Amino acid sequence: MSENETMLEIDYANSGEKNEASLTDLTAALTGFLEQLGVRPLIDRSFFEVIQIGDGLTKRERLLEACGYADDPQGFFTDLLAQLGKADGTKKIVVGDIEMPHLLLMAILEVVLPGNRFISIKNTEQLEKVANIRIKKSDHADMQKVIDTYPVRLSMHTIRQMRVSGSVAYQYLPFVEELDTIGHTNTWIGQFHQGLLEQMYLNRVIFLLNMACPVYCRFCFRKHKEERNQQNPSAEDVRTAIEHVANSPAIKEIVITGGDPFMNRENIASAIDGLMEVEHVQTLRLATRSIAYYPHLFLADDASMLNYLKRKNLELQERGKRMEIATHFIHPDEISPQCLMIISELVKSGIVVYVQTPFLKDCNDQGPELVRLFSLLRGAGAELHYIYIPCSPIHGNSIYWSPISKGLEMGSYLRAHLSDRVIPRICTATPIGKMDWNISGWAVEPVEENDNFIWIRSPYNPDYFKEFAPIANELENIRVNEEGTIDIQYMAKIGDDSLFLGSRPLRFGGGMTQPESTEAVLEMMREERKLSPSLVDTRSFNLSRVHETRVEVDTECTEEDLYYIRGDERITDVVIISETDAVDSLYQIDRIVKVLDDIPHVNAIRLRSLKFNYEPQLYTAEVIDRLAGLNKLTLVNPKRLEIETHFLVAEEFTEEHGRLARLLRNKGITVYNNTPLLGRINDTPETIHLLAYHCRQAGIEFHHLYVAGLDVQNRWNSENPVALYDVIDIATRVRRDGSGREVPRYIVHTLLGEVDFGMASTIIGDGEDLSLKLLPYDLDYFKGMSADFEWPEGVREDNDGKPVVPITGLLKTTDFALS
Repeated sequence: MSENETMLEIDYANSGEKNEASLTDLTAALTGFLEQLGVRPLIDRSFFEVIQIGDGLTKRERLLEACGYADDPQGFFTDLLAQLGKADGTKKIVVGDIEMPHLLLMAILEVVLPGNRFISIKNTEQLEKVANIRIKKSDHADMQKVIDTYPVRLSMHTIRQMRVSGSVAYQYLPFVEELDTIGHTNTWIGQFHQGLLEQMYLNRVIFLLNMACPVYCRFCFRKHKEERNQQNPSAEDVRTAIEHVANSPAIKEIVITGGDPFMNRENIASAIDGLMEVEHVQTLRLATRSIAYYPHLFLADDASMLNYLKRKNLELQERGKRMEIATHFIHPDEISPQCLMIISELVKSGIVVYVQTPFLKDCNDQGPELVRLFSLLRGAGAELHYIYIPCSPIHGNSIYWSPISKGLEMGSYLRAHLSDRVIPRICTATPIGKMDWNISGWAVEPVEENDNFIWIRSPYNPDYFKEFAPIANELENIRVNEEGTIDIQYMAKIGDDSLFLGSRPLRFGGGMTQPESTEAVLEMMREERKLSPSLVDTRSFNLSRVHETRVEVDTECTEEDLYYIRGDERITDVVIISETDAVDSLYQIDRIVKVLDDIPHVNAIRLRSLKFNYEPQLYTAEVIDRLAGLNKLTLVNPKRLEIETHFLVAEEFTEEHGRLARLLRNKGITVYNNTPLLGRINDTPETIHLLAYHCRQAGIEFHHLYVAGLDVQNRWNSENPVALYDVIDIATRVRRDGSGREVPRYIVHTLLGEVDFGMASTIIGDGEDLSLKLLPYDLDYFKGMSADFEWPEGVREDNDGKPVVPITGLLKTTDFALS
C-alpha cells in the first residue's frame, strides 16, 4: 500500500469498534460491481435508471453525480461508510436521494468487513459487537439464557448481510421470545431414531452425518442445544446405517443431512461411496443451507467441494444413480453472486438443486419477496420444491408462526405473479409425514378443548407404517377416519374457519369401467401443437399471453412480434411452439433465442416437444449439442433452457428416455413432463403413481398433472369424465407411496389461465354441471396486462370479484368440498 494511500474510517456506532478501508479498494469494489452486476434484474429499475448502461467507470460517474458527489468518490464513500457504521438492518442506506441496492452494499462490506470464518457467540457483549446492535439492559439476562440454550453461530457472509437487511438478521439473531415454551421439542416421531438414521417414509431415510452447522437458523426444527451438541457419528456408525439400507430394498432415496453434512468431509465421503454400491438406492439428496449463508464452504480451495460433488455425481451416474442438492432460501436479501454461481455450476454439471422455503411471519409472507427470490433462483437453474406452512412449531419459534390461511393466500398470490415453473408446492410436515394442502390433505376441524391444535387429514393409513414404524399407529394424537386415512393433530392456527373442510365420506357404487388404450387420444394430443388462446391482445397472431409472466410464441414469429415481450418486465418465461415439434425447428428456435438474449427479464426459454416421448431417436448427439448451445446458466442475464414433453402412462417410458434426460441434464437442461388426466386411460391412483415413479426414475420432472381444461381433455373427458373423488385418491397415493420429489402440481387449465386444484380454486356445482372459482385473479389483474380487458363470454364474477368459469369433463360424486 502506498504511503499516500487515502484511508477511510468506518465507526460502528453500536459496537464501539472501528475499521479502515482504502479509497482505492472501495472504488475498485464499486466500479467492479457496476461493471459486472449493475444490470437488470439484479438491481431494481430506479437504481438502474441512474447508472444506465456502459462500463463500470461510466456507471460510477453517473452514480456519483446523482448522489451529489460528482468527481468526489471520497465524499461519497465517507457518507456511505458513516451510514454503514450505524447499520443494523433496520434502515435503508440512502446517499443523496439514491437508495443503495443490497448487492452493492454487500460488495462494499466485503472490503470493510472481510473474511470467511464463522463465529460462535458466547455472550451478549460479543453479540452486540459482532452484529452491531444494542440489547436493552433489561433483556441482557434473558438474552444470555437464550444464547446458553440455543447456540448462536454466524458466518462473516451472514454478518455482512445482516448489517443491511433486517430480513436476514431476523432469521439468525437470537431474541428473548425464544424462551417461550409453547411448541414442541421435536416435530418428528421419536421412535424413528436409529443412531444417525431416521426413517419417516417407507421408501427413503435420513442420514444425520454432522450435528453442527456453520450458522444456526433460529426457526430450525433441530434448534435444541442437546442435539446440536451431540457427538458426530463415527465411520462405524455410517457403515451400520449403510448396512441397514442395503438390507431394506424398499428404500430408494437417501437424504444426507445434519446439521450440515458438508462440514464433515469424512462422513459424507463414506456415505456417498457406501451407498453408491447399494443396487436399489436410486438417489442421494444432500441437504445444506451453506449455499445461502456460507458459500465459502463450496468455493474455498479453488472450489474443491464443487469439484468433488461433480466427480461423485459422474460416478453415481455410471451406476444408474443421481445426486441432488437440497437447500433453503427464505428472502431475496440472501441472494449473493456466490450463491447463484454455486447453483449454476452444480446444475450445469447435471446435479439438480432444489429449494425449500419455510414460511416466516414478517419476513417472506407478503408475496413480492418470494416472487423476486424465486425468479432469481430459477434463472440460476434451481427448482423450487416446497413452501412449508407454517414454520415448525418448535419451542421458541412462535414469532415466526403464521396461520394456515396466510400460507394458502400466498399460494394464490404466487400462482398469479410467478412463473408456473417456479411455484413450489404448499406443504405441511406433520409428525407422521408431509401433505400437500387441499389435495393430499386438508384441515378437518378444530381439536376440542385445545385452541392451539387442528385436525389435519393426512395421506397415510395404518398399513403404511406397519413395516418400518409400527409404533406410529399407537400415537394418542391420531385417529383413523371413515375413508381409512389417518387424521393427526397439528399445532397451528387456521386463520379462517371456512378452511375446515370436514371429513370426506366414502363413495358408494360405481366401479372401474373398461380402460382405453392411449392410442385413442394420441391424435388429439398431436393436434394441440398450436398457441393457446391469448388472455389479452398482443397485436400478433404469433404471440399469445397466457399469464402475467409467460408468453407462447410460434416458431414462425418475427423480431417485431417479440417487441411485446421487451416492453413488459413481468414476462420471465417464453414457451416456443412449433406446428411440427421443437426438435424439427431448431433453426427458427435459434433465431428467436438470439433476440430473447437481449431481453434481460426473460430468464427461461421452454421448448415444447411431444417427440421427446414418441420419437426420442430424433434427439441425436448433434441435436443435444445444439440445445446445449442455447442454454445459458450465467450470473448475469441467464437464459435457462427447458424441454416440455407429455407422458400419459408409465408404459410409454423406455431406457432411452432416461438416457436422453441424463445427457440433457448434464448440459444443465431440464426435461419436465405435463400429463392430462384422461378418463378410462390414466385416471386411477395406481396408474399415476407408476407414472410419477417412472418420471423420477428417468430423471424427468413431473411438473403438472392437468385435472381438466386442456383441449384433449375437453374433447375426451366430455364422454369419459374424471371423478373428483379419484383426483384426491391419486394425490393421496402419490404422496404416500412415492418420493416427495415425484409429486406433481395438480392443475386446472381455464380460459383465464391455470389454477391449482383445491388450493387456488373452488369447485361450484354438482354432478357434471360444474364451474370453477379462480382465487388468484380478479378484473384488475387482467387489466394490468391490458387496460381494455373485459371478461370473456361465459365468465361471471362472484360477489368477491373473483371470476367463475365453466369446466367440463369432471364429475362430483359426493358433497365433500374437494370431491
